[in-house]
Amino acid sequence: MMETMSIALEELAQSLRDLRDSSAIRRAALAWVVRWTRGADGAFLQREGGIWRCQEALWESFRWEKEWALPERADLPGWQGREDVCFLAIPLRGATEWLGVWEPDPSTLMDARAWSVAALLIGLALEAAMDREAQSAFLSTAVHELRLPMTSIKGYADLLAKGMAGPLTDPQRRFVEIIRSNIDRLTGLVNDLLEYSRIETGRLRLRVEPVSLGEAFEEALRRVQVEIGGRAHRVEQDLPGDLPMVAADRERLIYILSKVLDNAAKYTPSGGEIRIRALRTGDAVLCEIADRGIGISPEDQARLFTPFWRSEDPRVREVPGFGLSLAVSRGLLRAMGGEITIESAPGQGTQVRIRLPCAQGT
Repeated sequence: MMETMSIALEELAQSLRDLRDSSAIRRAALAWVVRWTRGADGAFLQREGGIWRCQEALWESFRWEKEWALPERADLPGWQGREDVCFLAIPLRGATEWLGVWEPDPSTLMDARAWSVAALLIGLALEAAMDREAQSAFLSTAVHELRLPMTSIKGYADLLAKGMAGPLTDPQRRFVEIIRSNIDRLTGLVNDLLEYSRIETGRLRLRVEPVSLGEAFEEALRRVQVEIGGRAHRVEQDLPGDLPMVAADRERLIYILSKVLDNAAKYTPSGGEIRIRALRTGDAVLCEIADRGIGISPEDQARLFTPFWRSEDPRVREVPGFGLSLAVSRGLLRAMGGEITIESAPGQGTQVRIRLPCAQGT
């Protein structure tokens, strides 16, 4: 029995590992518990107005439509019996939820220690999901509040640039362009915040389709041409004509490529070189964007994909940024079945490698 529960707990941990949404976690936990207890149904109960009520049932919510008499907090290990229903306390930070099973097999409930571990695994997964959801709610509110004044500022700045409020002097025109440039930066931040929120909460929706990597690079280079041209960089491309299509969300892939190219341009001294190449490796395409820039220390490489983190290197700090694009890029790539890795050394440049699955039939 101990070996069986050990296998069951490993299965539970695996089933919860990649879930981001609290509702999905509750349903996965209920399905696992009902199967291992051979019960008829399961539900999560939460305390509302001093009364325990069903929040989410696995099958038939009518079974649970009553006021349940349960302790507000429970420190007892294992299952607590209530007639033909048994309950397991799920510990959360500063609270408790009860997981109920209808008509379980009593022989499956005997190992109190194992079931306490199961409750802990479920509770930890729920806490992490609820933290992400609270963060997402905050970000959504912040984004909404930012967009209203940003739209207004951008609109008035555009009107000023068009001379709608009268002719502008050269200094005034420069000031307006600075306003517009900074609004564009804030718009990029707002969009990154939304993508990061979607990734963290599992609400990202992708349109994966066959995409030409060459065309994606062409559009990405167009978007960063001002940065590359302004620094007089040379761009060398080695993209074979028979390169297969990749399975990706086209707009998200262009975003990723443009962010990597933008970083390569910004952190390479003027007149530098950026190399782009790609090749097929099995059922995937590996593309590399390499520069001869300032490079990245091993300590900084370990934190590159940390959201909102930026290096303390003065050469990095002098370049505007929010430290979010790499974290978003990795999240998007993983959602598309790809990956991103970075190899670098101070003063020797940086190589960013992006792996993408080939589209079906290519």
